[in-house]
Amino acid sequence: MSKCGGMVWPLLLLLLCLEVCGQRIGNVRLTGGSGPHEGNLEVEVGGVWGYVCDDLFSFDQADAVCRGLGYPQAVKYYGNRHFGQKPAGWRRMEVKFWVYQSVCPSSVTSFSECTFPGGLGSPHSCRLTEVAGVVCAQGKPKCGPEEYACRESFTNNTCVPRSWVCDGEVDCDNGLDEEPDVCEDVGVVRLRSNTPLNVPGAAMGTVEVKHYREWGTVCDDAFDIQDAKVICRSLGYRDEWVGVYDNSYVGVGTGSILVDQLECRGDEAWVGDCLREPWGMTNCLHFEDAGVFCYDGGVEVRLSGGRTREEGQVEVRLGGEWGSLCHTGFDDFDAQVVCNVLGHRGGEARGHRNSHFGRGQLPVWNLVLDCLGTEFNLQQCLVKVTNATCTQATTAGVTCNNRAGEVDKALQSVLPTECGQPMDAKNHFLGLLGKIRGGIAPTKFDAPWLATVREKTLARAPQLLCGAVIISEDYVLTAAHCFELLAPYTLVIRVGDYNSLEKEPGEEEFDVDKIRVHEHYNEVAFADNDITLVKIQRKFGRGITLGGRVQAACLPRVGEPTRTLGASCMIAGWGRFHKNGTNTVLPRTAAVNILSDDQCYLPSGGVGNYTSSMLCASSSTENVVNPCKGDSGGPLTCEKDGVHTLYGIVSTGLTCGRLTSPDNYTKVTKFLRWIQETIASIRGF
Repeated sequence: MSKCGGMVWPLLLLLLCLEVCGQRIGNVRLTGGSGPHEGNLEVEVGGVWGYVCDDLFSFDQADAVCRGLGYPQAVKYYGNRHFGQKPAGWRRMEVKFWVYQSVCPSSVTSFSECTFPGGLGSPHSCRLTEVAGVVCAQGKPKCGPEEYACRESFTNNTCVPRSWVCDGEVDCDNGLDEEPDVCEDVGVVRLRSNTPLNVPGAAMGTVEVKHYREWGTVCDDAFDIQDAKVICRSLGYRDEWVGVYDNSYVGVGTGSILVDQLECRGDEAWVGDCLREPWGMTNCLHFEDAGVFCYDGGVEVRLSGGRTREEGQVEVRLGGEWGSLCHTGFDDFDAQVVCNVLGHRGGEARGHRNSHFGRGQLPVWNLVLDCLGTEFNLQQCLVKVTNATCTQATTAGVTCNNRAGEVDKALQSVLPTECGQPMDAKNHFLGLLGKIRGGIAPTKFDAPWLATVREKTLARAPQLLCGAVIISEDYVLTAAHCFELLAPYTLVIRVGDYNSLEKEPGEEEFDVDKIRVHEHYNEVAFADNDITLVKIQRKFGRGITLGGRVQAACLPRVGEPTRTLGASCMIAGWGRFHKNGTNTVLPRTAAVNILSDDQCYLPSGGVGNYTSSMLCASSSTENVVNPCKGDSGGPLTCEKDGVHTLYGIVSTGLTCGRLTSPDNYTKVTKFLRWIQETIASIRGF
């Protein structure tokens, strides 16, 4: 019985046999060239035409092709689908490959007589661009059968041994023996993703490139939007909407890491044209694999289900198809951009979740917008992907016509009118100075809004857990991650503290009444929405006594930018001097610079870990300045005209004491509505 014989084979194996076993190459042709003597190599098997992959293709195969077509020998062979038209988007097509590898001894008279390890139509890793091409000699060759012609014209031709082709050294005076379409895998790129997008016409994944038939990843070192544009162009996309991902955000690759320090300008045809380290030379690991998002199918936005044209469920047309937007990560910043796109400007946009305007009937795109609120089209926003199950019950909506100043006015009605103005310590005593973490020990009046969250113990005084910041006589703000394992009854809020070892006049502790951790903490990234509002339990009918050593910090206005604040900012806390140290006895303050988002992505672990709910800052001096354990939840305030406003809450960072690593802070301007509505809900409880 033959390998493919018998009558009892399962249907699956029978179908496989029809594809592979007993199949032979019938016709062979060259297409896309100037005549039948040259072109991309196609073969016909069982009436179906398909291509030959350029992996391991060489003069042996090219000679066999030419002999079978009636030519004496091959002049050249190519890869990378060298011949024919290459219209926009052709790289995104799917084609049939009949031959992945072939062995062609010099004795064969045609390509069909070659052997094909694995069989015709066997599994392969070839992309559309990896089509082999051949140029056959017309008439008597000017070079011998083991020689390569350095010029297309045979006038005064130089012949070099075929073994010199693609040996890494240029031997022809015109460099044709080392030209990329012969020797390189030009623009051969693919994306791999653990969480595929369901968006038509979009691609997202970890970048893999091919070099000398080996697939490998691209390191994220210095990987930026210009590099991503070149990758997307190699995949057949125009750079209308390009996203950049580092730290293996969309999946960890395997095999080699082939590219480091890509440094593209953005207009190159493929990564081989970019300035880069030599192929395969890298000190990266796979957790640093770079990824991209590519899309060029046009974007339209509309609202549906609302009572007016300024509100409704967000629907986005992508790839020519309308779909709803998943509500994961959707917030007021994203809503503002949707309203900007629709021309509804001037108000304070509000984002809604949970299909606020009714269940939709359209597909729900599983992409996540992460906008800053200042963009005027969706393509300017970062785009991420969610693992959450997105259904018609979990879509995003917006209200565009909220009146400007509404949130600010509501906050002013419940927060103190006097805030952010520390008393002048010179009128009381001289402050102590002592460099620590690059900072100084402040006077008792420099950061009067600084508070601490402490855990009650039976044997000792309440122990420091986190910092906090006073915003009114009843409320303090702090970080959400401070409350992951703690219950309210185990905690106290201490205000007016200075020397943590001594009980001083003005120092007071309050039990916790209510804690509101942000409901979307850690939603799309580690420490995303890292904010908590704490209501203290009043004593004898009163809350925190404000004035002198205890004051509230001011809150910023809705829409107020943080990128222009510069170096007029300060952090404060009782945290450790260094990672393995102990908490300080006196609080420390230090000046910091707020950095641009572009400066924050990579130190924060990539765009997958840095979101619009964060801002980052680093030392404004040459000394090492970092918050450390115990400082979490403390204030980052910026001073203007003597008034200190709370713009950040200490959130996360790398090991404290590292000068080159900026730290992340919760961006308070993003949570003003949340603060206002949370206070309103607690007051009405």
